[in-house]
Amino acid sequence: MKKIIFILSLAFLVGCKCKSDNRGKVYKPEATGNPYEVVVVAEESLWKGAAGDTLASILAEEVEMLNQPEPFFDVVTVTPDNFNNVLTRHRNVIRMEIDTTLQKTSVDAAYDVNSAPQMILYMKSFDTDSLADYLWSHREKIKELMNETELERFAARARLYPEQYLCDTVKSMFGIDMVIPRGYKLRNAIEPNFMWISYETPLTSQGIVIYTYPASDSLKLSVNEIVAQRNAFVANIPGPSDGSYMTTSTYISPVIRPIVVGDRTWAEVRGFWDVQGDFMGGPFVSYSTLDKKNNRIVVIDEYVYSPKQSKGRRNFIRQMESIVKNVKID
Repeated sequence: MKKIIFILSLAFLVGCKCKSDNRGKVYKPEATGNPYEVVVVAEESLWKGAAGDTLASILAEEVEMLNQPEPFFDVVTVTPDNFNNVLTRHRNVIRMEIDTTLQKTSVDAAYDVNSAPQMILYMKSFDTDSLADYLWSHREKIKELMNETELERFAARARLYPEQYLCDTVKSMFGIDMVIPRGYKLRNAIEPNFMWISYETPLTSQGIVIYTYPASDSLKLSVNEIVAQRNAFVANIPGPSDGSYMTTSTYISPVIRPIVVGDRTWAEVRGFWDVQGDFMGGPFVSYSTLDKKNNRIVVIDEYVYSPKQSKGRRNFIRQMESIVKNVKID
């Protein structure tokens, strides 16, 4: 009986003509493409068959808790004969192949093969139906790997280009290490436990709200508790008209799940925010964790305002999600 196995690992780096310095360090060309965009390389018959349909449905799944539907990934398809030049350096590549001599179905990940940062997923099987079944069975693992790869890229860029005065201000006020990406500005700080910073453009707003509150033996990080605390703190963020302020929308109930970053567990809550007394809103994602050493709950709350649909919201909220990857609490 033919075996089906799943492999997601750091794979070999194939040879390429790249520059290197006199210390032997190899420099890869910069990856092309936009965040959350993927090039799928497959024969036309494979892409239009069961395996291609399955992969397309996985990549087209809607991102949760956005104002308008947006796919998990934007997809560009190309045949192997046309996979050349700039496409080989794309940041995300999936190569699908059917080889009847194979004895197993596999998915292997290779990194920085033709450019950096780059991930190539090699999806191979002995027939298209087996590959389709496998991809559907492991769709969440595949999506998680692809999403985590993009989030780490956002986090790595923030580490290269931090807004250092804000990093120092957060450290001084809260005693935590946090990397704030360049371009953010301090909007309001209320000693000792509230800070609001944001990155503003004419068409978008990305905000980070940091706050803490005392922990207790009876406190449970339920979605109701987190939202109640959120509403108390984000009321310090004014809306566009006099007396208006941010709050959490009750039209769609927020959802909660645990996530682990490093060795720390966070309660992640996703939902929508509104402005009490005015008409604004958008998605938010909030991360709460217990700081045992200081007997407090630390919250990193992030929101996006992007009223122009053509700008989308997926990539903006994903950038915000990556920020928690650079938070360290002793």
